[in-house]
Amino acid sequence: MNIDVAKSYLAGILFLTIILWMPGGTPVYGVPLGVTQEQEVAQELIYQSAQATDQAWEEFHAAAIGGTLASPAVQSTIERQLHEARGFLMEARMAERDNHFDSVKILTQKIMQITQNIVQASREKKQ
Repeated sequence: MNIDVAKSYLAGILFLTIILWMPGGTPVYGVPLGVTQEQEVAQELIYQSAQATDQAWEEFHAAAIGGTLASPAVQSTIERQLHEARGFLMEARMAERDNHFDSVKILTQKIMQITQNIVQASREKKQ
């Protein structure tokens, strides 16, 4: 009789383990938590900032290749600003991972301002 009871317990445990494991969670780790609204906003801000940084790079690159940048000093300034924007983008991603959403907002605002300046400076033609 004891073997039959042990078999039924084992079958029950195995069944529960498989059922809990199938949707992506395990009894040990649990099912992953959903994304909060703040995390979604932070991810969207970071995405937009990354897009703006890429756009600024494209504008700068086109102007540099086309030889239409206003001056070598403008080129140096833009290169420094691109480096700064990319640094802020990395910081924003780290802040988002650490759930520091106010920092994400501040950093992405800085990125957007810098990238707007880069685009504007890249569009200024030689005189």
